[in-house]
Amino acid sequence: MLERHTPGSGASTRNAGFLMRGMAENYKSALDNLGHDTARNIWHWSEENLLGLKAEGVDKLPSFRPTPSCLLAFEQDEADALVESARLLSEDGFGALLVESGTDSAWASGLPLLGLVNPADATINPADLISLLVAKLGSIVVGDQEVHAIEAADGQRPCIVRTATLEVHCGSVLVCTNADAGRLYPSLAGVVRPNRGQMLALRARGARLDYAYYANHGHEYIRQTPDGTIVAGGCRKQHAEDERTSDDRTSDPVQRDIEAFARGILDQPIEIVARWAGTMGFSPDGVPLVGPITPEQSVWFCGGFTGHGMSLAYRTAAGVVSAMLDGIDSDPLISAFALSRVWAARGDSAPSKTS
Repeated sequence: MLERHTPGSGASTRNAGFLMRGMAENYKSALDNLGHDTARNIWHWSEENLLGLKAEGVDKLPSFRPTPSCLLAFEQDEADALVESARLLSEDGFGALLVESGTDSAWASGLPLLGLVNPADATINPADLISLLVAKLGSIVVGDQEVHAIEAADGQRPCIVRTATLEVHCGSVLVCTNADAGRLYPSLAGVVRPNRGQMLALRARGARLDYAYYANHGHEYIRQTPDGTIVAGGCRKQHAEDERTSDDRTSDPVQRDIEAFARGILDQPIEIVARWAGTMGFSPDGVPLVGPITPEQSVWFCGGFTGHGMSLAYRTAAGVVSAMLDGIDSDPLISAFALSRVWAARGDSAPSKTS
């Protein structure tokens, strides 16, 4: 595993730490936009993602908390969509709960009309999660090695991966550069687009959040950590053009909007203790992208999680590795997330296997 800086130094350790089922948008919207089978499978895969991480021991980490997530509706149209989502989730065998009131700070603000709760979700400090997974890999993780070329080679090891100081000969390569995919493979530049996600940490005397909240169709989010600190983020939609960037510095307009969101939902003064940002990789339809990116199919890509890598990346990577190394393509995730679908929509030719 070759890492440009240190593992997780990008958005993987700079996110809000939501281990939630599904995606940011509600289930009804996902069914409308993605189709029933794809949406239902993504919800199942996100459940499997959390189970897989628990099998790795993340639930033993001090920052892990079994925290239900709650999609909050502040407007009637979203409240109606959450009611319909609850019905559809029940029909598809997913446990969910509609709530119209609560006793924590979010409900005391008077802003929420309705909430849809995913009871089996969790939260964690993402840096702790990454550290655990990296520790399990041990010495095969090599930091401060930015890959600048992947070349074809002859013989039993058909790939050469080059950094400034290393030349690695291997049989297969999995590219997981996400937002930076286009820097290594220009053909991915228009497929996986960088988007900046901004956050802040705050303290608010006496504030309590019982759920990990997503609000305004998932565009804003807020939760409380075990030590009482509150983290909040989002507000990218209001500044969409400016946030389509690989620049991972915070910006004043977005930070002001996050502060306003936090003040509103907590309904009290806040003290900002930290600000940060991270660059994510977005796919055209919000669904992750996996598959070969060279005609020989020796180089594969896995990314484009559109802000939901915590909920889907572990499960997705497991399926991709099996397909790439063992030729196991029976996993429906591989076809649902196939990179070829985006190339086809763009009118490009996806790589085909040569003789």
